[in-house]
Amino acid sequence: MGWFTLRYLFWAPFLFLFFYFDSFSPFIFINQLETDLNVFLMQQWISFHAIPVTMIGPDIFFHHGLHLTVVNECNGMAAFFLFLASVLSYPTPGSPKIFYALFGYLVILLANTVRLVGITYYVIDHPESFALLHEVVGRYVIAGIPLVLFYFFSQHSPRRRRTDKPLEDV
Repeated sequence: MGWFTLRYLFWAPFLFLFFYFDSFSPFIFINQLETDLNVFLMQQWISFHAIPVTMIGPDIFFHHGLHLTVVNECNGMAAFFLFLASVLSYPTPGSPKIFYALFGYLVILLANTVRLVGITYYVIDHPESFALLHEVVGRYVIAGIPLVLFYFFSQHSPRRRRTDKPLEDV
């Protein structure tokens, strides 16, 4: 457990510093691409289900005057990076890590899109509920998904066996 924690304390800040923070990240464009993908998926969902809002780019306009903007912090990447850090830190061979990283990304992407559309749909009739839905319900659901994904990953991945035998001279 100690080595896992040390590796996690390396991977989590590394992923956030290199991919998430606007002022520092050399790969911030990946975060922006993820936001653009979320906006695209929302636009498709809204137009397919004829949800009565106007969406122009990342901006959502409601008939009652509320205006929301999907920003980089809304894209679910923070949840994915926390999950990815735990997968990278876990003592298992590479192929399960790759599979679960991709599977986790897709699950988090889908869950985040459902979260964004669900908030949008509910706020149409209950604009006063936005803060509760966004700050409490949506964040805890998205924060809980990496925990559930990591639980399944850790239960279904083979662990590396540590050998305590000394190395032999060749």
